[in-house]
Amino acid sequence: MNRFFKHVALLSLTLAACGTALAQSGYPDRPIRLILGFAPGGVADGAARIAAQILSESLGQPANVENRAGAGGSIAATTVARAAPDGYTLLVHATSDIINPILNKDLGYSLTKDFAPLGMITNSPNVLVVHPSLPVNSVAEFVAYARTRPVSYGSAGVNTVSHLSGALLSAASGAPMLHVPYKGTGAAQMDLLSGRLSFMFDGASTSLTNAQMGKVKALAVTSPQRWPSAPSLPTVAESGYPGYSLLAIFGLMAPAGTPEPVLARIAGALQRGLQTPAVREQIEKLGAQPGTLTREAYGAFLREETARWSKLAADGVLRKED
Repeated sequence: MNRFFKHVALLSLTLAACGTALAQSGYPDRPIRLILGFAPGGVADGAARIAAQILSESLGQPANVENRAGAGGSIAATTVARAAPDGYTLLVHATSDIINPILNKDLGYSLTKDFAPLGMITNSPNVLVVHPSLPVNSVAEFVAYARTRPVSYGSAGVNTVSHLSGALLSAASGAPMLHVPYKGTGAAQMDLLSGRLSFMFDGASTSLTNAQMGKVKALAVTSPQRWPSAPSLPTVAESGYPGYSLLAIFGLMAPAGTPEPVLARIAGALQRGLQTPAVREQIEKLGAQPGTLTREAYGAFLREETARWSKLAADGVLRKED
C-alpha cells in the first residue's frame, strides 16, 4: 500500500512539472501588464510604451502600460515585487527604483533581490535648464547665483534622476537648492516655464527643444561625455565638477522566481526589438539611446549601480529627507 501511494505522489509531481512546462511553452496566452511608477508623458512613459510595443509585436499578445505614479516609483515597484512570478506583470523601472530601497529600508523590496532583470530599454542624460529670467549662462554662474539667493527646482519625484541631479550638484557646490517633487515631469516643466521654479534637470529632448525656442536656457548635460544631439553643450563634469555623472536609466524587470524560459523569451524579444531601425528612431526622438546590454550584463550593471548609490548614501551625499 505504501508503494502505491509513493507511485501516486510521484505521478502527481510529474504531472505538475509537465503542466508548468506546458504553461511556460505557451507563454504568453493573455495580455501583459507593464507597471510604470510615473505619470503619462516624459521619457519614462515613452520608454515604457516603446517596450510595450516591442513585446506586443514580438509575443503576439497585448502589452499594456499602467501608470502607478507616486513615491518616486516605489508604489509601482512594490506592486510588481508582490505580483505572481509568471511573466504577466512586469516593472518598467527607473534609477529611482535603485535608490528608494537604499534610503528607505521600510519599503520591503530590493531591486537586485526581488526582481529578475530583463534588459535596459533606454538611457539618457538630463539637462540643467534655468528660467530665462535668471542672469546666468553657465554652471559656474548659476552656482554663484544660487549661493546668494534662494533657488528651487522641480523633479518627477523624490529620488528620481531629475531630483538626484540637483541633490548631487548642491552637495558638490555647497549651494543650497530647494527641491520640489512632482508626480511626473510634465507639471514641473509647466512651473519652470511659468517662472514658479528657478531651474530643473529635465530630459534631453524636451530641454533642448525648449531651449531652442527660448523658453529656457540650457547650461549643461549630466552625462559623463557630451551628448551626440547637443555636442556644443558642456557636461556638468567639465563645468567645474569632475566625476559628476548621472544618466536616466529605464529597464524592464520581472518578479523574482519567474521561470527561466519566460524570462529568456521576454528578454530576447526586447533585445531584438531595440535593434530595429524604427524603434531606434523612436528612442532618439526621446533624446535617449537604446539599451544594448544582455540580460546577464544588465544584472551586473544594476548591482554596480546599487553599490555606487549605497556608498553615496553612506557618505551622506544622499539622505532620506532629500
